[in-house]
Parts: sequence; C-alpha cells; structure tokens
Amino acid sequence: MQIRTRLTVQFSLLVSSILLVTFLAIYYFSYENLTQDFYDRLRSKANSTAGLLDGPVVSPDVIRALEGSNTDRIYNQIILIFDEQNRLIYTNSNTKTIHVSRYWLDEVRKAGEIRYTDGDSKVVGLYTNFPFTRAVVLMGAQDKVGEVNLINLLQLLTASFIIVTIIVTFAGWIFAKRALRPISKVMNEVEGILPQNLHTRLDVPNQKDEIGRLITTFNNLLERIETAFQMQKIFVANVSHELKNPLTKIRSQLEVSILKERSQTEYQFTIRSVLEDIQELAQLSNTLLELAKVSEDQGDLLTETVRLDELLLDSRQMLIESNNSYNINVDFDDLPEDDTWLEIAGNSTLLKTAFLNLMDNACKFSDDQSVSVVLKCSANDIQLTFSDQGKGIPEKDQNLVFQPFYRSENTANIRGYGIGLSLVDRIVRLHGGTIIIKSNHPKGTTFILNF
Repeated sequence: MQIRTRLTVQFSLLVSSILLVTFLAIYYFSYENLTQDFYDRLRSKANSTAGLLDGPVVSPDVIRALEGSNTDRIYNQIILIFDEQNRLIYTNSNTKTIHVSRYWLDEVRKAGEIRYTDGDSKVVGLYTNFPFTRAVVLMGAQDKVGEVNLINLLQLLTASFIIVTIIVTFAGWIFAKRALRPISKVMNEVEGILPQNLHTRLDVPNQKDEIGRLITTFNNLLERIETAFQMQKIFVANVSHELKNPLTKIRSQLEVSILKERSQTEYQFTIRSVLEDIQELAQLSNTLLELAKVSEDQGDLLTETVRLDELLLDSRQMLIESNNSYNINVDFDDLPEDDTWLEIAGNSTLLKTAFLNLMDNACKFSDDQSVSVVLKCSANDIQLTFSDQGKGIPEKDQNLVFQPFYRSENTANIRGYGIGLSLVDRIVRLHGGTIIIKSNHPKGTTFILNF
C-alpha cells in the first residue's frame, strides 16, 4: 500500500471513529432524554387523573370526557387505579390493557413510584393518597412521537456520517497528495542522478522540517557516494599505473633479449632483473590484498587478546632481521604493574603489519635510518608513538597521506607505492583506535596511535 493511500485510510478512520462516537453519544442522550421526558409526561398525566378522582362529585365518565379533550396527545394510553385490596376501581379502556401482577402493585407501594416497560408501552406506577383510602395508579402508553423522532434522528445521523466520511476521505486524499508532493519531487530528482552527475545536489526548501532533514540526509549520502566513486577511480588509476611499470619493464627486457643471441651471463642478468620485477609485482599484489582485507568492517577478525609490548618487540626483531641497517629504539620505561593494561582485543597479524609499516617508513625516510617507539598506557587507553628524523610531512599533505597511492613530493625519490599508511589507518580504525600525525621541529614526524 502506498503511503498516500495509507495516510488517507488512517485519516479517514480517525475522523470517522470520532464522528461515530459523537453520533452514538448524540443518539444515546437523545434517547435517554426523550424516554425520561415521556415518563415525566406519563407521571404528570397519572397525577392529574388521580386528582380528578379525589372527590365524590366527579364521575368516571366525566374523567373520560376530560381525557378525550386533552391536547397532550399520548397514544394508546391506559390508566388503571387499584385500591388497597388490589381491586380495580377505575380504568379508561375496556379493551386495551397492560399486564398487571401483584408483584408490580407491591413494588409501587414499596417504592412510591416505579417505571418499567410492558411490550411497546412504557408504564409509570404511582402510590397515591386519597382522603379515605390509598390507591395504586398505573399509567401506560406508547411514545409514538418519540419513536418517530428517534428514527428521524438516526436517519439524519447515518446520512451525515456517510456524507462526512466521503468528504473526509476525499479531502484526506487531496491533503496526502499535497503533503507527499515534496517527497515525490525528491524521488524524481534522485532518479535523475547518475554516476555521471554525482555532483548534483537536491534543493532544501526548509531545513527545519522533516522533509528538509530528509533532503539534507540525501545530499550527505550523495557527497559520500561521490567521494567513494572518486577514490575508486583514483585507486583504479593508481593500481593500473603501478602494475604497468613492472609489466612494461618485464616486457621490454624480454623483447630485447630475443632480438639476438646473447651470452649466458647476459641471460642470467636479464632473468634476475625480471625476477626482481616479478617480486615487485608480488609485493604490490600482497599489499593490495592486505588493504582489501581491512577495507570493510570485519569485526570477526578481532578474535585474539594481544599484548602490544610483545607485538612491538616481535615487529622490531623481524624488521631488523630483514634490514640490519635499521636502528629501532623501543622505550618501555613507563610500563604498568598490571599487565592486562597492555592487552587489547584484536588481530596480531594485522597489528604487526601496521607496526612494521610505521617502523619501516620511519627508518626509510630518516637520514640515519632510525625510529623511536614509545609505549605508554593507563587503565583506559594505550598510546604508541613512532618518531623519525626525516624530512617530515608538509601540513597540507597530512590529511592525504592515508589515501591509497598518495605520495608526498619529498618522497618521490624513495621507492614505495603509497599504500602503507592507508593500510595502517584502516587497521587502527578496525581495532577501534585513532592515528594522528604530529610534525617534529626542526625536522621529522611522529605518528601517535591511541587504543
């Protein structure tokens, strides 16, 4: 069901329910009022008739004549008067009657006045005092006028309910269309946004209402999608470029080798060169795979309890073994007495990759090929700093170095792909940590990791 239809149905049901309750209340109170009014008229009529019998000069025939001339029309009225011995001493009709029992007569004497229904007739019973005796007066009649009025009222209320419900449904359909018009406009504009025009943004008519906030959310989403597309294009372009260089070198060397016969030494030199290029390709592929591995929110990778001090020592040992010219200083002077402060939930392989990249970058870009690593921790967080004495990272580039394949101008003469820091950033964020860059003076850079 469409939102417009659902809103119309809900609005119509709400208004119709209120109308129904209101009309039922009107009918109920009208019925009660007419019924009480009719009983009051019967009571007054019974008192008047009983009052005419209060004396020897008025005969029953005269009473009947007076009742016939009464302008207060009460249809099919029956008057019965009984003495203390339950004998009928007066009636206005010999053909029409109401059911009378000793029970009802006793109830009238006990209560003084009762009201009840006998078939189509409403009956009022009164206990009246005469000069020489007491009598029970029963007055019954049919409320034809009240019944007609109730039928007319019911027809009027039913017709009004149907008409108002139709009007409300139509009005709800119109107003729902007007209320949803901005959403329809947004849908049409969003459908027109293609990958070729992701720079398009939706107009926000009013930022304070729900529609304005929805459009603002769409614009923010479009901005993130556009950024993701741009990064994807840059990533593909950079990957293509990085793969093209070693492949071109391999192809060129092989083509030159087959132009003419060469010595065994020359062939071995070419093969070693090609192997180096293949190794470079393999390293680039492995780095890209590691980058893709932590590109998503994969919390299921964090299955270990890792001690960061031990992991730093393992990374230091591994890097020194592969590059014995590196000088890696690790400062553990501020370790806590509680070893559990050094533990986090994570993935030791990924964290080791991050530490190796930071140490390797620091040594590679430092003139003395050295890095200083400091570990500090408390009950709430752990901080690691990696400081070098290299050329430093310009402030304008500090927000860009975590993007894949980005390389600063002062690193153009040093071999690399520009993937390491991007990989480090994603690994740290996967572990719920943060990484910031701080420039050292007069030279050098410090990377600060907080977990």
